[in-house]
Amino acid sequence: MEILEVKLAGNSFGFPVEAVREIVPFEKTTPVPNSNACVEGIFMPREVIITAIDLSIYLNRGKTTDGGLFVITNYRNLDVAFHVEAALGILRVEDADIVGLDNTLGVDERHLSKGIIRNDSRLIILLDFDKIIAEIQPDLLSEEELKGIMEQ
Repeated sequence: MEILEVKLAGNSFGFPVEAVREIVPFEKTTPVPNSNACVEGIFMPREVIITAIDLSIYLNRGKTTDGGLFVITNYRNLDVAFHVEAALGILRVEDADIVGLDNTLGVDERHLSKGIIRNDSRLIILLDFDKIIAEIQPDLLSEEELKGIMEQ
């Protein structure tokens, strides 16, 4: 499996590479009224409207400062950009490199993580992209799909 390692609030997190469409420099967004608190707004690179999510706010780590990058993903034909501080590179990991979750992680990370990747001396929290999008945009899924994702 290939993982994109990103830096956020002093920690390393991972996205499955197959979920990543592109990485672009940060740009100011247009706020969306009455949206989820972690939605920074929308922006339009290359004539496509994309919802920007401050992953740091979502993980209760405070607001990400202007700058950094947007990791643009596509989920069920919805383009979503995650605001992160930096992209550190792509890692190839084996299933044996991913350890299960335990109580050492906070509730937010346990709920939104598929596991922890051991890479040299670093630990990388592998984010569950489906759960994050399902919580922020539950209307994208049927009740059955939403229930299945949340029970994983």
